[in-house]
Amino acid sequence: MKKSIVALSLALTTVFGAQAATYHGPDKAYLEQLAPNGITQANWDDAEYGSMMYIDSHKISDHAKIYKGDNGRSFDKSDKSIDLNAIMVADIDGVPLPLNDLLRDRLFNRSMVVLQDVKMVHEHYWSGTNKETLQLTWSAGKSMTSSLLAIAVEEGYLKMTDPVEKYVPEAKGTVLGAYPIQYVADMRSGFALIDKVKSQYGDDWDASMEDAISWHGDVETDWVGIKDYTPHLTKLSYKQGEKFEYHSYNTELLGLITSRAIGKTWVDYFEEKIWKQGQFNSDTTIMVDREKTPITSGALTMTTRDFATMGDIWAYDGKNQAGKQIIPKAFLDNVLAGNDEVRSAWTKGKEAELADGWYIDQFRVLNLGGEQWLIAVGVHGQIIAVNQESKTVIAMFGNYNVGHSARMAIDYFHTVIPAIKAGIK
Repeated sequence: MKKSIVALSLALTTVFGAQAATYHGPDKAYLEQLAPNGITQANWDDAEYGSMMYIDSHKISDHAKIYKGDNGRSFDKSDKSIDLNAIMVADIDGVPLPLNDLLRDRLFNRSMVVLQDVKMVHEHYWSGTNKETLQLTWSAGKSMTSSLLAIAVEEGYLKMTDPVEKYVPEAKGTVLGAYPIQYVADMRSGFALIDKVKSQYGDDWDASMEDAISWHGDVETDWVGIKDYTPHLTKLSYKQGEKFEYHSYNTELLGLITSRAIGKTWVDYFEEKIWKQGQFNSDTTIMVDREKTPITSGALTMTTRDFATMGDIWAYDGKNQAGKQIIPKAFLDNVLAGNDEVRSAWTKGKEAELADGWYIDQFRVLNLGGEQWLIAVGVHGQIIAVNQESKTVIAMFGNYNVGHSARMAIDYFHTVIPAIKAGIK
């Protein structure tokens, strides 16, 4: 019996790596260093501090550390390359400038990895970053939350047609409890924000939700976690299913649904199914609330290479570099195909003016430069852009100083991404 247990332990170590996710508090020495300059857990995410605080953001908060597997992917150099200084583009003011300057000086990009046909076409790091730097994904991580949910669906733990309240009884009596999880995944759940005064994130989320999930640390609140915020969503913003309206709450709910459906923590499941098997090269982190529930709407930190690795998995129908299926192919096929419901919902949302496309399962699928791109995007310029046809992946981190900026989106979607793709020679 003892030999069997040892053998099983060794086998699991070989498959999943030696370590399991661990939980940690804020870095007290780091907080003490920041305090004399007026930076605290209460204001760490102010845009003024973005050039510092969107790096190693886990140090400001309770967080989980998620460990990589033992078989990291390679980044062989491609025969192709791209010269950002040689590509002339125009900003929205019409002024011509090199793409390098638009990215670095106007959009505040600070790192990028470009892959095509698996190989490295381009890599740069600015503003004190390097290939080991952990940067905050912000909402680009939402697409990873939905990818994990897709695995749970494929494994039979739940269906996207199930009502939300089946897994979150706290949602009974709300405007979304009786409706399918798919509406939540597509940001078509219909609920209205409840706070009278908007948070710094405007129409995205309530400050009361932000407090419940410990976004600014353990503040004084009667609500602990997304489960306690949920019962208060009793007012409609629009009829369920009909409109795309972006709220990060939806992604927090998907994380909770996933955890309850599978009967284990989201962190452990993400580590087991994606991070240890996807051939990522570095450990990652995610912020958690006071009950160790992860903030699944935008609190992952990772290296730019691992950011690109996630995009490459999406580019290759959900397979890692070694050819192992990580994300269900049928899920990604469905995302890229869209449907009449999400196309209609997109036209009624405010992002329809930015590009033709749709939002489904926490991804934007956009027509940019006449080509279809799968997009995961964060509020300050964190972007994974995937063109499946050419197997092109563009992964970028930034610290654009205005959240939810139409100007930033226009430049990235209609200038930067098409120019990079066209400039690969």
